[in-house]
Parts: sequence; structure tokens; C-alpha cells
Amino acid sequence: MSKTSRLVTLAVTGLAFAAPQVLPDLQSVPPTTPPAPAEASYQELAIDGPTIAAETKPFAMVGVTWPKGAQAVQARVRVQRAGQWGEWQRLTVEDEHGPDPASPEGVRAGTKPLWVGDATGVQASAVTGSGTTVADAKVVLIQPGVLATDADEPGVQSVEPEATRAPYPMPAMVSRKAWGADERLRSHNGKACARPKYTTTVQAAFVHHTADRNDYTRTQVPAMVRAMYAYHVKSRGWCDLGYNFLVDRFGRVFEGRYGGAQLPVLGAHTGSFNANSFGVALIGNYEKTAPSQAMLEKTARVIAWKFDANYRSPQATVVLAGSRLHTVSGHRDTKATACPGNQLYGKLGWLKQRVGVLIGGSVSTPIYRFAKRIGFRQTGQPFWGEHRTRTGWATYFATRDVFNSVATGTHSTVGVFRARYRQLGPDTVLGLPTTEFRNSVNGTKVQHFRNGALYWSKSIGTRPVGGLIYARYAGLGAERSRLGLPVTDMYKVKGGLRQKYQHGWLTYNQHRGKVYVQYQSVR
Repeated sequence: MSKTSRLVTLAVTGLAFAAPQVLPDLQSVPPTTPPAPAEASYQELAIDGPTIAAETKPFAMVGVTWPKGAQAVQARVRVQRAGQWGEWQRLTVEDEHGPDPASPEGVRAGTKPLWVGDATGVQASAVTGSGTTVADAKVVLIQPGVLATDADEPGVQSVEPEATRAPYPMPAMVSRKAWGADERLRSHNGKACARPKYTTTVQAAFVHHTADRNDYTRTQVPAMVRAMYAYHVKSRGWCDLGYNFLVDRFGRVFEGRYGGAQLPVLGAHTGSFNANSFGVALIGNYEKTAPSQAMLEKTARVIAWKFDANYRSPQATVVLAGSRLHTVSGHRDTKATACPGNQLYGKLGWLKQRVGVLIGGSVSTPIYRFAKRIGFRQTGQPFWGEHRTRTGWATYFATRDVFNSVATGTHSTVGVFRARYRQLGPDTVLGLPTTEFRNSVNGTKVQHFRNGALYWSKSIGTRPVGGLIYARYAGLGAERSRLGLPVTDMYKVKGGLRQKYQHGWLTYNQHRGKVYVQYQSVR
């Protein structure tokens, strides 16, 4: 199968929606209070003239914002370090990313933030092309502080340089918790921002640079990411960090926007093209400086993982927001912007080729073959790409979830069976499916799993029977038995488990290791 024979691109909508119920660890959880970084602070100063100058609390990142609608803004800053003023620097305008759909109307335009390390004074200017001061412009000074974990090295995952298994494995990644994300900050712009938003699928990757300094140290990177997070939320009015992933010059990947790295989280990175794509930002400025080989390689591995899980080709094209683009594109391919810088943009051809080598030239997984056989118009686009379960593999498509293991083969869940199985999860007592659902007696439908079954009828809904209780139920004749259909789930009783049926009960006694049947008396 050639590279271009990967999943055909169907017409999909870019609507954002809440994640379907999948597994408990993918649901929104109440934000926890992280350890407070030492000496963290956030300052905003009004730029109420051609320039302002101020001595300030120590800060490490600076940016300039202004109300939306101002045209051709030019923003410059210079900072004071150790009592000495540096040179003026022009900041890169960052208006092309687009506001979050869940953000309030208070979204502000602005520049990309600039890491300055350790500064105690700032001079700033924000003017139009004609030299007029921009009204209500602000210079933002962020001190992300220091966490004890900033000096920790994330674990390194060994990954084969060539594709020897499919899908391509997820690369080692510094989680939001590890880089010190304060999850309470996601509620800063309203409750609607606290819950992540998802797009339909992953069809493309957009490569960015942060237009930042290139001489940062390994231990500074977690603080840089925390500062970008604070700037995007507090200064720009976004829901969260705009990028889905970030890669530093040392070849480390950092988890960006909240919502589950494996899922198609809707970011704020490429304006009208945020839907059905993900954004990976290389930390630094790559207009004149070439990105390191370590960061290029890790960027390729991030793209390879996302593409292979979603059956995409790095050599294909796709239509997004009415424009035909390469599946691996730079930010500048969507709008007039310098991002991701000339030196990085010139490496996109290498990235495409490397991703192709990493994932191989064909799709050969049993799940892909199953979906191709029944037709992708029957499954829809992959939402949660192919991933491991405890005993096999799974892909959650738009309308059907498909599972595979050596022991069970490849089967899918759909409709009411899909909905109930998602609530239970593939790693619980039922195990993976061993059949498709089928019609049974008296309008009943049933689907079998490795360690049980799901039963549906209009009167009982969808009920699971599993483990030793299922073994006894099947031995009695299951839905055709005197017991009839289950009318409850299995529930705990003293000394074991019990399940009620239309005409009786099955009770598992854990001390004796046996299941007892009790029929309901007829009066």
C-alpha cells in the first residue's frame, strides 16, 4: 500500500465539542493546587506615551498587548539587566493564531512573548505605522519563578529510528504537571475555558517557532513554558496555552494545551486552521538560526506519532478552511507571517521525509484494515487515534470504536453498545469484543466480549454480564434461559456479587468461588 493510500480525507466539520465519555482519566478533573514557584509575579504597565520607562520587580518574559482592531502596530522593548540597559528589540506580532472560541470578548491583540532571563527594568513602545501611540497598549512582565522540579530531567523513552511496529509510539513528553502548569489558570477567563474543547480529528500539523531567544538553558525551559501559558491566558485572553506541543533546542517535547495529548484538542495556533489540526512550536527564533538536529528529530517523532495513530500521510494534501494545504505545513502557509522562520521553514521537506521513514510507507494494522473493509464512511474519522489498551489496541472513530488483540481478533462497538462499553472501558471485566452485535430473541440484541456480554432490549436498556456470573448465565442458556434478561448491573453484596434478572438472581460467593442461581417464585 502506498503512502498516499492512507485514510481518505472525508468532508469533516470543524465544530468544537466536548469529549465523549471514554475513560475516567480523560475526563475533566477539578484543578489541583500546584506548588507555588518561588518569586513568581505578573505585572502590566500602561504604555501611555511614545515610550515608557520603569524600574520593576524582577521579570523573565516580556510582551506587549493592545485592543483588537488596531492596525499595523509596531512594538519594541528594551530591558535592564544588572543595572545596564540593553538594545531595543522589535517584538513579533502574534495576531494570526486566532482567539479561543470559548474566550470572552476581552481577547487582546499582541506580540509573541520574549524571554529575557533576569531583568529589573523595561522601556516599551507601541505605535502604528504612522507613529501614533496605540491606545490602551500594555507591556506585560512575567516572572514564572522557579520550581524545584525545573532542574529534573524527564525520562527518555527508547524509540526505534525506523518503523518496526505500528502505530508509531508516543515519544517521551514532559507533562503539564511536570513543567508546573497551574490548572486553576484555565478558569481565569471564565468557566467555559476550564473544560477543554475538541475538534473532529487530526488531519494536519502546523509547525511554528516561538520567535524567542535561542540561548536558553535546559533548566529555564519549564519556566519559559509557564510564562507563555500565563501570557496567553492573562494577557491575551485565551483559554490556555495556544500550542498543542512545544519542542526545545535540546530535543525535549513539552505537553501544551490541556485535554489529553492523544486526543484532537482544539488549540489556538493557526487562526482559521485550528480545527482538525495540531500545532507544534519549536522554542526559539529560527529566522536566521537553524534549529538543532535534536529538536528537528523530536518534532518529526511527534508528527509521526499523531499521523500514524490517525492514518495520515506526511506527503499528502488536505483541504482546511477552504484552502488546500500540505498535511505538514508551516504557519506562513496559511497567512502572511514570518513564522516559523526561514531556517525552520526550509526544513519542512526534511520533516515530511523523516516522518515518512518513521511510520513506514503503508498502513498495516488490523484496525485500519477492518475500517477500510467496512468503509470509512461507516466509521467516520478517527477521533482518538490507534492506541494501546491493557490487552490490545483501539481506535475511537466518529461513529464506531474498533478494537483488536491476538486473542479476540478485530471487532467494533456501535450505537448503544458503544455508549455503554465506553462507560465501562476496555480494561474492565468484559475485556475486548469477540463479535459484532447480533439480534436475539424477542427483540433483544447482544454482543459478546472475551469475559462476558452486553444485552439490550427496550425494557432493560443495556446491561453487562461478566466474569463467573456470565459463565454461569451462559451455561444456563443466557437470554434464552429461565432467568431471562439482566435488569440490573452486577452489584456488591456481603461476601460477593449479585445480579438481578427478569425472573431471578445470580449470586457469586467469593468465599466458595461459586455462583448460585435463585429463581423468582411465581404467584
